[in-house]
Amino acid sequence: MVVDQFSRTLVLVSFNATLRFNLRKFYKELPSGLVLITFGRFVSNIAYRLVFPFLPTVSRGLGVTTGTMGTALAMRDLVEVSSPLLGKVTDRRGTSQAMVAGICGLGMAAALQGASSGLILFVFALVLASISKNSFDIGSSAWTGASVPFEKRSRAIGLIETTWALSFIIGMPIAAVLIRAGTWRTPFLVTAVLCTVTGAVFQIFIAGSQEPYAVRSRTRLSSTARFALLAMVALGAGHMMMLVTFATFLEDEHGLSTSGLGLIALIIGVAELVGSGGVTVFGDRFGKVKVVKFALILSLPLSFCLPLGESSIWTALLLISFWFVCTESVIVSMLSTCTELDRNARGAMMGYVYAGWALGRFFGAIIGARVYESSGMRPVSIIMAVTLSFAFLIVLKAFGLSGELEDGDVLI
Repeated sequence: MVVDQFSRTLVLVSFNATLRFNLRKFYKELPSGLVLITFGRFVSNIAYRLVFPFLPTVSRGLGVTTGTMGTALAMRDLVEVSSPLLGKVTDRRGTSQAMVAGICGLGMAAALQGASSGLILFVFALVLASISKNSFDIGSSAWTGASVPFEKRSRAIGLIETTWALSFIIGMPIAAVLIRAGTWRTPFLVTAVLCTVTGAVFQIFIAGSQEPYAVRSRTRLSSTARFALLAMVALGAGHMMMLVTFATFLEDEHGLSTSGLGLIALIIGVAELVGSGGVTVFGDRFGKVKVVKFALILSLPLSFCLPLGESSIWTALLLISFWFVCTESVIVSMLSTCTELDRNARGAMMGYVYAGWALGRFFGAIIGARVYESSGMRPVSIIMAVTLSFAFLIVLKAFGLSGELEDGDVLI
């Protein structure tokens, strides 16, 4: 009895020691500034995503339909097509300035959203949030691409992208509590303060640091890069169709309240964390492009089966959660790959990547919201599956059936 207890204790101590060693090794191989940048992305993601889980609540507060709000969100994504310009500015002015400007702009946008009494000011705030978020994301992606070797890039990008999930897991349930305690405006105002504080911290600790890379002459994109951008358009469209419909779908079919939608946001956040966390740990080992292909294949039947969620809330949650696991894995792996497609001007390259993503989201928001409003989830799921199938074919064209990124695909 004593021997068994001693053996279990020894195993537990050994496991804890191994875990601590692996965590120290994990972070030791990454640049020190990555932790602060990851926190900044977490805050920026809360500010950017706050409207999605509570789309019906915000729409009622502004006195508009969810279809109209979906169109407003599409306008936000259309503005993000200007990302290549932000990327070029980032290359000239520096990644740290892009990040500080981005997080402060998001704070201003959140304050305007919370103060909106009608759709016009809210749309203006959405546009400002879009420009600011892209500035921060391009700056942080370019900084990471230049600071972390490609063989460890999935680890770094995956760590940053886990903040999308954490913004749902931590931020949205708190936002639901704030809405219940106040109004739908309350979480926007609280987020504005959080962004302002984060901007001040970045100004002190990041803005004065040395830039990790210097920009050289701009060259043409490789064919692989062009196909990757086209794939990002398709992925953005498919992803946005889900984002603008899942909350309304669950509310219509299963009568979820605002608090219930906050819980759903938590569940989806966990699913995204599984996807991005999996890429963080295994993406570099398995191959970034292989992860993209495998996860896309899995997402196709999940998209087709989404209408089955009408029968049960648990079926709906299971399908939506697995869908987010797959698509998050795809997105993180694609971003990790794209940071290496143009070493001469990473900011401009990532600007094109986010522009492609935004263009897809623009069409996805309009199509998803309008089709759902007129015909329900069944046609949306079909369109979503076809769009993701198109993305899969483009990835095959860019990298081949079993290929990975090669030096010939990269502008050096």
